[in-house]
Amino acid sequence: YLHALIRETHRLTPVGAIGLTKTVDVDHLEVHGHKMEKGDVVSLESYSQGMNSDLVENPEEFRPERWLRDAVEARKGSPSEIIDHPFLASPFSQGARKCPGSRVATNEIKVLLSQLVLDWKISSPITELENVRYQQQATIEVKLPCLQFEPRLQPK
Repeated sequence: YLHALIRETHRLTPVGAIGLTKTVDVDHLEVHGHKMEKGDVVSLESYSQGMNSDLVENPEEFRPERWLRDAVEARKGSPSEIIDHPFLASPFSQGARKCPGSRVATNEIKVLLSQLVLDWKISSPITELENVRYQQQATIEVKLPCLQFEPRLQPK
């Protein structure tokens, strides 16, 4: 579930709304009914795909369950399966240009979040996702509200 939670966070707040562009290098390529010719430029950009209600049910809702195995399997063969594409599923890219530190970073995120939740009760005055503000610079920056951290265990 932790992986699904991180994936849903990346869907709603990707590192940057930057498109990955590729040039079609074969004649007559068709993907989900979209026809492309050799030389066409295609852009794969995660934010608009992740917020597209044709692809994601209730895209404005934070629902990590959409990334669990059964939900991913249910999307196979439908236009919605595009959101499971490796280039959209990872903020570290894929293939030869994948970030070499991606495994370390992913494991650090999981350990950090696990330890934070284990040690602290975290609360915020903001309770609705639509009230969280964002600002796009070179990356998408979340305007975090003041968070209160209370230790879960009292020192003896």
